[in-house]
Amino acid sequence: MKNVKNAHMGSHLLVEVYNVDFNKLNNAEKLEQILVSAVKGEKLTVLNIFTHQFEPYGVTTLISLAESHLSCHTWPEKGCVAIDIFTCGVAKPRNVAWSILHYLDSNEYVMNELQR
Repeated sequence: MKNVKNAHMGSHLLVEVYNVDFNKLNNAEKLEQILVSAVKGEKLTVLNIFTHQFEPYGVTTLISLAESHLSCHTWPEKGCVAIDIFTCGVAKPRNVAWSILHYLDSNEYVMNELQR
């Protein structure tokens, strides 16, 4: 029998944003810049960044953090993006999300936070 623990390891924020301008979701360089700025604004430590520009469109960015990770996948042709922000410690993933949402400029989003 497994001993199940309720240890809190961190907060995992899942964000889906809709009705976003195609160019904002298809500009890999700018999107990476915004994501890195958002995590640094919350004083998170960037370890590695991987960004891929898909053809004909779409961007994936993965940022590994000392405190965990951020992933971002865009579908410019649908005007949507999925973002996962997982952090441990005192960081607040919602602050990272608000910074990104400011750039995306859409009021159509869903945010769900899980304690893990």
